Amino acid sequence: MTAAMRPAIDPELAAALREAERLRLQVSSLLTTHQRLSSLLMAADTRIGDLQKLLVSVRTLIESRDARAALAALRDLLVTVIGADDFVVYTIDPLDRMLVPIAGAGPLHDAPARVRLDRGWIGQVVRAGTVVMGSAGVTHRRAATHPDITAIVPLKVLDQVVGAIIIAHVLPHRDRLRGCDRELLGLLGVYAATAIIAAGRRTDWHTLPLGLT
Repeated sequence: MTAAMRPAIDPELAAALREAERLRLQVSSLLTTHQRLSSLLMAADTRIGDLQKLLVSVRTLIESRDARAALAALRDLLVTVIGADDFVVYTIDPLDRMLVPIAGAGPLHDAPARVRLDRGWIGQVVRAGTVVMGSAGVTHRRAATHPDITAIVPLKVLDQVVGAIIIAHVLPHRDRLRGCDRELLGLLGVYAATAIIAAGRRTDWHTLPLGLT
């Protein structure tokens, strides 16, 4: 190679190197995008699976023939769909203004206690009628006698709060409840309240004369 040829070749080599670097960066960006899309797809598949299990479980809940069966279906739903393994389902005693435990599982349910609606942060959250997840925003109001609360889900019929689900812990494979679980819990709060009340009414209907059933 002569000295006269080098100036013509070096710019071509530099241009090729620049193009190779550009392509390398582009491939790296595409791989990052692929990984991000794969993660989103996995999350979407999980979400779809949760919604499908929710629909099946809610149908079982709604078709329960009595309140006991409805509560059993609700327990199964909380375990299989939400992944809760320590929770209590409460109804409201309107005369005493208390949350009264009626179902649940785990240590929180093993030592159930009534909860006043007119005092304490739990009563305040339930009265507000909005799903609360995690300790953020309520830690400073939490009494030392209460366990860590993963979620509080008001049970509502229209705009009326008729009870609540308090979840203290979820199964290890769920790690923790995430933002997308808020919608599931909100739907659960509405469907569960309606189903439990409807199941109780079905029990009453069974006592009516045959001509009215």
